[in-house]
Amino acid sequence: MARLLPVVLAAVVAFVGLADSVEAANNVVAAPSATDTRIKVQHWVAAQGVTDKAVLERIGKAWAFDKQSMSGSRVLDMVVGTFSSVDAKTKSFIESCKLEAGTPVPAAGILEGKDAFYTANMQLFYGRFLAQKQMYDEALELLAALETKTVVDPAGLLYFKAVCEHQLLKKTEGLATIRTLLENTTKVPLRYKTTAELMQHDLRSLKKDSLTEISRKMKDVERRLELGRGGQRVQKEEDEIVASLDAIIEKLEQQGGT
Repeated sequence: MARLLPVVLAAVVAFVGLADSVEAANNVVAAPSATDTRIKVQHWVAAQGVTDKAVLERIGKAWAFDKQSMSGSRVLDMVVGTFSSVDAKTKSFIESCKLEAGTPVPAAGILEGKDAFYTANMQLFYGRFLAQKQMYDEALELLAALETKTVVDPAGLLYFKAVCEHQLLKKTEGLATIRTLLENTTKVPLRYKTTAELMQHDLRSLKKDSLTEISRKMKDVERRLELGRGGQRVQKEEDEIVASLDAIIEKLEQQGGT
């Protein structure tokens, strides 16, 4: 029996390693193939009952060549562009999503009541837009509700979700999202990887009630006020900042008195 023990242990280790490999493979986040995306687009267009030959020809030509080499962000833009070319309300909504300072943000009502393919990718488009507008709370609410397998740009979904969590100082959630992006996601653009690694380092080094955290909270309050978000959330953050500063001052005074 003693002679068999090393063999048994080796078999167990091998089995565990194989199980881990299978689990890791199953957890890989990958964008759908160009063919799958094209088919979903074609099905969506057909479901809208489009009869205009010019529109159908234009969509057909746009999706005629291989999109596999395109970035996920560009594929998302093309999908949303197809939605826009078929539906006038969608076109108006997209045109209203402007990054210029001071421009109003369109209501998200158009994202409701559509089929799953349309809704998921429009929510990703809108969530990306809100994150770029520094409206991180609103963006995160949309992005956190999405699953990577439902969108054409899963790397973009994870990246902008991580940006929001990083900016809102959600350390645990942010590190988990960044880990998935960096370790389990295929075809992540270099700019996403580089920025995600910087956010990862920043969140790992962030300590509760530190001067760094206080400074970040002060910047967040300033951002919210600039967006006209001077409500209970801002008051709560301001109270937390004052309490943290008081704690630091008290600690310094105690150290000075010893």
